[in-house]
Amino acid sequence: MKKLIFFVSLIAFIGGLIFAQQYFSKRAVPTSKQIPIAGKQFGGDFTLQPDGGKAISLSDFRGKVVVIYFGFASCPDVCPTSLAIISSAMKSLSDEEVADVQGLFISLDTERDTPEKLKEYASYFHENIIGATGTAEQIQKITKQYGTYFTKVSGSSELDYLIDHTSVTFIIGKDVGAGKTFNFGLRILH
Repeated sequence: MKKLIFFVSLIAFIGGLIFAQQYFSKRAVPTSKQIPIAGKQFGGDFTLQPDGGKAISLSDFRGKVVVIYFGFASCPDVCPTSLAIISSAMKSLSDEEVADVQGLFISLDTERDTPEKLKEYASYFHENIIGATGTAEQIQKITKQYGTYFTKVSGSSELDYLIDHTSVTFIIGKDVGAGKTFNFGLRILH
């Protein structure tokens, strides 16, 4: 149990660092493009296509702590850094404790991130992290549900682009209920 508290504390600390870096960054997200949280309920269930398997829903992980991160596999900096931090925290847990944690990397890049690519990418960080994607409409709905932002930023070619996105780690309690949010870019739902 102490390791689980350490895990949540470590994620909160790192989330704070990432939040500060983004908050003080000169490249702020334009307020006109921020996506408001939909409806009265924050968070909630969703269904996506995982890394090469059958469709999964958040509710499939009831009874586990679920760590969700929205990003994309071609991200040059914040996504691999955040997933490495999540992985490091998971590796600090005992086998019994890590069995109660499920990582979920949700891709915002529906054009390039195939289920096969996500399986390889997510498992590189930790065997308990699943990569999942969906249609552009599904991803838009889920990000709105969780109050996150993303937009495609054009590059020199059709496939050479980046995705600006919110860097937030969500930790959802074992009962997978509606949320309580904490500062520093870390949102814990229980």
